[in-house]
Amino acid sequence: MATVYAHTNDGYVYATGSNFALIRGAGTGNVANSTSSATSLAIRSDVAAGRGGGSTYTITRTFMYFDTSGISTDVESATLKVRGYLQNSGDIIAVKATSDISSLATSDFDAIEGWSSTSDGSGGGDNESNVTKYSDEIATWSTSGYNDITLTSTALENMRDDDTVYICLMNYDHDLKDITPTGSNRNGLYYINYTGTSRDPYIDYTLAPTVSDNAVFFGTNF
Repeated sequence: MATVYAHTNDGYVYATGSNFALIRGAGTGNVANSTSSATSLAIRSDVAAGRGGGSTYTITRTFMYFDTSGISTDVESATLKVRGYLQNSGDIIAVKATSDISSLATSDFDAIEGWSSTSDGSGGGDNESNVTKYSDEIATWSTSGYNDITLTSTALENMRDDDTVYICLMNYDHDLKDITPTGSNRNGLYYINYTGTSRDPYIDYTLAPTVSDNAVFFGTNF
């Protein structure tokens, strides 16, 4: 088993406003941060009472990427390992991000491969069939240890074929599915900028065994 750690430019972008559909369909967020060591709001899709009445909605998406240039053969299995932090009230999913996140900015809020900005807050802009999934839905989240996110066969192929693998971690039930939240959906995590490596995001992977061209069948060389 081998390990590759996230690049130091991992981080998050969030958008906030009084209308969920408008911020969810936005191409630009309000704030981008690639220097945080940890946040309890790394993956978020929730609503809170706004000042002076009304509601304030916030969506946060976490982005990270990994150098896979040293991988040139089939990957048998891989697990994205993310250390949780403080909050665990949402379901999440890992999807393929674009190379734009290599220099994280507010304009990367929707830097997700296949993403459509269509949104009505009632499922009309469900992007589940548009994005490239790198995991299944993750319904549990530990805040006291690492969360193991099993990567899909598509992610394994990208690890083999691409020099860099770009990942977005986002809320599944509300952000991906375009359903206006009625409460708090927040997941916290540690980023690569945390001191040392004991809580850094990384991928553990195993390469598929190689098969010799000079195979032996029943004692006969072919």
